[in-house]
Amino acid sequence: MATPAQILANRQNASKSTGPRSAEGKAVSRFNALKTGIDAKSQVIRGEDAAELEALAANYEKQFQPADPLERFLVDSLINAEWQLRRLRKVEASLWEREISNAADPLAIFDSPAFNRLQRRIDAAERSYHRVLKELHRARKEAAAAQPSKDDPEIGLVPSPATHPRPTAADSLPAPRPSRSITDNLALRL
Repeated sequence: MATPAQILANRQNASKSTGPRSAEGKAVSRFNALKTGIDAKSQVIRGEDAAELEALAANYEKQFQPADPLERFLVDSLINAEWQLRRLRKVEASLWEREISNAADPLAIFDSPAFNRLQRRIDAAERSYHRVLKELHRARKEAAAAQPSKDDPEIGLVPSPATHPRPTAADSLPAPRPSRSITDNLALRL
Protein backbone atom coordinates (compact mmCIF):
# COMPACT_ATOMS: atom_id res chain seq x y z
CA MET A 1 0.00 0.00 0.00
CA ALA A 2 1.34 3.44 -0.92
CA THR A 3 1.91 5.95 1.81
CA PRO A 4 0.35 9.43 1.58
CA ALA A 5 3.81 10.88 0.79
CA GLN A 6 4.26 8.44 -2.13
CA ILE A 7 0.83 9.26 -3.50
CA LEU A 8 1.63 12.98 -3.35
CA ALA A 9 4.97 12.42 -5.07
CA ASN A 10 3.30 10.31 -7.80
CA ARG A 11 0.74 13.04 -8.45
CA GLN A 12 3.47 15.67 -8.72
CA ASN A 13 5.46 13.52 -11.15
CA ALA A 14 2.36 12.74 -13.21
CA SER A 15 1.62 16.43 -13.65
CA LYS A 16 5.10 16.87 -15.20
CA SER A 17 4.78 14.07 -17.78
CA THR A 18 1.99 15.23 -20.08
CA GLY A 19 3.66 14.17 -23.31
CA PRO A 20 4.86 16.33 -26.15
CA ARG A 21 3.38 19.81 -26.40
CA SER A 22 4.92 21.22 -29.58
CA ALA A 23 3.78 20.27 -33.08
CA GLU A 24 7.22 18.80 -33.85
CA GLY A 25 7.20 16.71 -30.68
CA LYS A 26 3.72 15.40 -31.41
CA ALA A 27 4.71 14.56 -35.00
CA VAL A 28 7.70 12.55 -33.79
CA SER A 29 5.88 10.73 -31.00
CA ARG A 30 2.86 9.73 -33.06
CA PHE A 31 4.81 6.72 -34.40
CA ASN A 32 6.08 5.59 -30.97
CA ALA A 33 3.60 2.75 -30.83
CA LEU A 34 3.81 1.84 -34.52
CA LYS A 35 2.99 -1.78 -34.94
CA THR A 36 3.74 -3.91 -37.97
CA GLY A 37 2.59 -7.26 -39.23
CA ILE A 38 -0.39 -8.84 -37.56
CA ASP A 39 -0.66 -6.08 -34.93
CA ALA A 40 -0.73 -3.25 -37.45
CA LYS A 41 -3.84 -1.14 -37.85
CA SER A 42 -2.72 -0.23 -41.34
CA GLN A 43 -0.31 -1.58 -43.92
CA VAL A 44 0.86 1.94 -44.69
CA ILE A 45 3.79 3.28 -42.70
CA ARG A 46 5.48 6.66 -42.61
CA GLY A 47 6.70 7.71 -46.05
CA GLU A 48 4.22 5.53 -47.94
CA ASP A 49 1.13 6.69 -49.80
CA ALA A 50 -2.18 5.14 -48.70
CA ALA A 51 -3.73 6.06 -52.06
CA GLU A 52 -1.05 4.00 -53.81
CA LEU A 53 -2.00 0.95 -51.73
CA GLU A 54 -5.69 1.52 -52.44
CA ALA A 55 -4.96 1.76 -56.18
CA LEU A 56 -2.93 -1.46 -56.01
CA ALA A 57 -5.79 -3.22 -54.19
CA ALA A 58 -8.33 -1.91 -56.71
CA ASN A 59 -6.22 -3.21 -59.59
CA TYR A 60 -5.98 -6.67 -58.05
CA GLU A 61 -9.70 -6.62 -57.26
CA LYS A 62 -10.48 -5.70 -60.86
CA GLN A 63 -8.15 -8.34 -62.31
CA PHE A 64 -9.07 -11.29 -60.10
CA GLN A 65 -12.63 -10.46 -58.91
CA PRO A 66 -12.59 -12.88 -55.96
CA ALA A 67 -15.73 -14.98 -55.83
CA ASP A 68 -15.50 -16.47 -52.33
CA PRO A 69 -13.68 -15.96 -49.01
CA LEU A 70 -10.77 -18.19 -50.05
CA GLU A 71 -10.15 -16.20 -53.21
CA ARG A 72 -10.54 -12.96 -51.22
CA PHE A 73 -7.85 -14.16 -48.80
CA LEU A 74 -5.54 -15.14 -51.65
CA VAL A 75 -5.99 -11.81 -53.43
CA ASP A 76 -5.35 -9.96 -50.16
CA SER A 77 -2.20 -12.05 -49.72
CA LEU A 78 -1.05 -11.10 -53.22
CA ILE A 79 -1.59 -7.42 -52.43
CA ASN A 80 0.30 -7.76 -49.15
CA ALA A 81 3.22 -9.56 -50.81
CA GLU A 82 3.51 -6.99 -53.59
CA TRP A 83 3.29 -4.09 -51.12
CA GLN A 84 6.03 -5.71 -49.05
CA LEU A 85 8.18 -6.15 -52.17
CA ARG A 86 7.73 -2.50 -53.10
CA ARG A 87 8.77 -1.49 -49.59
CA LEU A 88 11.83 -3.74 -49.64
CA ARG A 89 12.89 -2.40 -53.04
CA LYS A 90 12.87 1.14 -51.61
CA VAL A 91 14.97 -0.05 -48.68
CA GLU A 92 17.33 -1.76 -51.09
CA ALA A 93 17.78 1.45 -53.10
CA SER A 94 18.52 3.51 -50.00
CA LEU A 95 20.92 0.83 -48.73
CA TRP A 96 22.79 0.94 -52.03
CA GLU A 97 23.08 4.72 -51.78
CA ARG A 98 24.37 4.54 -48.22
CA GLU A 99 26.85 1.72 -48.84
CA ILE A 100 28.24 3.21 -52.05
CA SER A 101 28.79 6.59 -50.45
CA ASN A 102 30.56 5.03 -47.43
CA ALA A 103 32.50 2.21 -49.13
CA ALA A 104 36.14 2.43 -50.08
CA ASP A 105 35.86 -0.75 -52.14
CA PRO A 106 32.56 -1.02 -54.10
CA LEU A 107 32.90 -4.81 -54.40
CA ALA A 108 32.93 -5.16 -50.60
CA ILE A 109 29.28 -4.11 -50.62
CA PHE A 110 28.26 -7.58 -51.79
CA ASP A 111 29.68 -9.09 -48.59
CA SER A 112 27.58 -6.76 -46.42
CA PRO A 113 25.38 -8.60 -43.90
CA ALA A 114 22.68 -5.95 -44.40
CA PHE A 115 22.46 -6.77 -48.11
CA ASN A 116 22.35 -10.49 -47.39
CA ARG A 117 19.51 -10.12 -44.87
CA LEU A 118 17.59 -7.81 -47.18
CA GLN A 119 17.99 -10.16 -50.12
CA ARG A 120 16.63 -13.05 -48.02
CA ARG A 121 13.57 -10.93 -47.17
CA ILE A 122 13.05 -10.01 -50.83
CA ASP A 123 13.40 -13.65 -51.90
CA ALA A 124 10.90 -14.76 -49.23
CA ALA A 125 8.37 -12.12 -50.31
CA GLU A 126 8.74 -13.14 -53.97
CA ARG A 127 8.31 -16.83 -53.11
CA SER A 128 5.23 -15.96 -51.09
CA TYR A 129 3.75 -13.97 -53.97
CA HIS A 130 4.31 -16.76 -56.49
CA ARG A 131 3.07 -19.46 -54.10
CA VAL A 132 -0.17 -17.52 -53.45
CA LEU A 133 -0.64 -16.82 -57.16
CA LYS A 134 -0.24 -20.52 -57.92
CA GLU A 135 -2.73 -21.37 -55.16
CA LEU A 136 -5.23 -18.85 -56.53
CA HIS A 137 -4.99 -20.39 -60.01
CA ARG A 138 -5.37 -23.88 -58.52
CA ALA A 139 -8.44 -22.82 -56.51
CA ARG A 140 -10.00 -21.28 -59.62
CA LYS A 141 -9.29 -24.42 -61.65
CA GLU A 142 -10.91 -26.60 -58.96
CA ALA A 143 -13.94 -24.31 -58.79
CA ALA A 144 -14.32 -24.45 -62.57
CA ALA A 145 -14.06 -28.25 -62.51
CA ALA A 146 -16.76 -28.41 -59.84
CA GLN A 147 -19.18 -26.44 -62.04
CA PRO A 148 -21.48 -28.72 -64.01
CA SER A 149 -20.71 -28.87 -67.69
CA LYS A 150 -23.35 -28.20 -70.37
CA ASP A 151 -22.55 -31.63 -71.80
CA ASP A 152 -23.17 -33.26 -68.40
CA PRO A 153 -25.66 -36.15 -68.84
CA GLU A 154 -27.49 -35.16 -65.65
CA ILE A 155 -28.32 -31.75 -67.10
CA GLY A 156 -29.12 -33.04 -70.56
CA LEU A 157 -27.37 -32.80 -73.84
CA VAL A 158 -27.01 -29.43 -75.48
CA PRO A 159 -28.82 -29.42 -78.83
CA SER A 160 -26.68 -28.73 -81.84
CA PRO A 161 -27.23 -25.39 -83.58
CA ALA A 162 -27.92 -27.11 -86.90
CA THR A 163 -31.02 -28.91 -85.62
CA HIS A 164 -32.58 -26.03 -83.68
CA PRO A 165 -33.33 -22.45 -84.69
CA ARG A 166 -31.42 -19.58 -83.09
CA PRO A 167 -33.01 -18.26 -79.88
CA THR A 168 -34.65 -14.86 -79.99
CA ALA A 169 -34.64 -12.14 -77.34
CA ALA A 170 -38.05 -13.32 -76.15
CA ASP A 171 -36.60 -16.79 -75.55
CA SER A 172 -34.08 -15.44 -73.09
CA LEU A 173 -36.67 -13.69 -70.91
CA PRO A 174 -37.35 -15.40 -67.60
CA ALA A 175 -40.62 -17.24 -67.24
CA PRO A 176 -43.24 -15.31 -65.27
CA ARG A 177 -43.52 -16.42 -61.67
CA PRO A 178 -46.96 -17.32 -60.35
CA SER A 179 -48.20 -14.71 -57.92
CA ARG A 180 -48.79 -15.68 -54.33
CA SER A 181 -51.20 -14.22 -51.89
CA ILE A 182 -50.12 -12.81 -48.54
CA THR A 183 -51.41 -15.92 -46.79
CA ASP A 184 -49.38 -18.16 -49.10
CA ASN A 185 -46.23 -16.17 -48.31
CA LEU A 186 -46.93 -16.41 -44.57
CA ALA A 187 -47.49 -20.15 -44.84
CA LEU A 188 -44.19 -20.55 -46.70
CA ARG A 189 -42.31 -18.68 -43.96
CA LEU A 190 -43.75 -20.86 -41.21
